[in-house]
Amino acid sequence: MTIKKIQSEVFELYHELGITEPSEIDLEAIAFHKQAVVKQKPLSGCEARIIGAGDRAIITVNSKSDLERQKFSIGHELGHWIKDRGKIGNLCAATDMELGAKKQKPRESIANQFASELLMPHFLMRDVIHGSNFSSEIASVVARTFDCSFMASLRRTIKMDHHMGFMACYKKCGTRRYFEKHSQLPGAFFPPQQMPNGSAIQRVIGGEKLSGPTLVDGDVWCREDLASGSVVFEHAFHYHEDEFLTLVWWQDEEPIWQFSEAIGSF
Repeated sequence: MTIKKIQSEVFELYHELGITEPSEIDLEAIAFHKQAVVKQKPLSGCEARIIGAGDRAIITVNSKSDLERQKFSIGHELGHWIKDRGKIGNLCAATDMELGAKKQKPRESIANQFASELLMPHFLMRDVIHGSNFSSEIASVVARTFDCSFMASLRRTIKMDHHMGFMACYKKCGTRRYFEKHSQLPGAFFPPQQMPNGSAIQRVIGGEKLSGPTLVDGDVWCREDLASGSVVFEHAFHYHEDEFLTLVWWQDEEPIWQFSEAIGSF
C-alpha cells in the first residue's frame, strides 16, 4: 500500500466524518465509527493489541504508557483494522511502533504510516507548515496543533516533503543513530555515518550552545564537491540523553537539482 493510498483513505474517512480542523481529531471516536471499541488496561510485553471478527473489533492499549504513546497505539491498531478488516488478531510491541525502525515487518510499517496520517493528516498538515523554516520551532508548532509528541511531529514534518533536507540523530561519539529525509534528496546529500567537520551538530556535541538555526557551508553536508559556495541552514540541539539532533534544510535547492540533473543525463 502506497503512502498516497493511505493519505487518500484517511482523507475520505475524515471527509465522511466532517473533520476539518486538528482539534476535531478523536481517534477513539474514529475507531468507534469503524466499529472498533478502544479500551485501556495494563499490558505486559506489548503496547497494544487488536482482536477482530467480522466487522467488529476491540483495541486494547497499554494504560501504563503516556497519553501520546496511547494515541499512536490506537492509530497503529486502526491501521491494521482499516487494512485487514474482517478477521484479525494482533499483538504490537513497542518496536513495531518505532517510526523508521530497521527490519520492521511491512504490515507494521504500513500500520505506522496509517497512525501518522490519522494523527497528523497530510491535508491539514500542509496549512500548518506552509512557508515555515525547518527547525525545532515548526516541529513544536505541529506537536501543539495536533497534540502529538515532539519526535513524531518532527518526523512527520520532514516526511511531508515541504523542506528539502533531513533530520538526523547523532550520539555523543559522533556516530549517526538514525535519520529521516525528504523523499527526493539524493544520496550524496544524506547525513554521513560520522558527524562532519564544520557542522553545527559538531559544535553542539562539543559543548557549544546554539540558540537556533545557523548558516553552514553547503559542502559540509554534501559528500562530493557539489555544493561549493552554497550555504545550508542547520539547527542542532541536544534532544535526550545520548541523542543529539540536527535539522538540515537546503532553502536554496539549486545544488541538489543540479546534481539530480547531472545524474539523469548519464
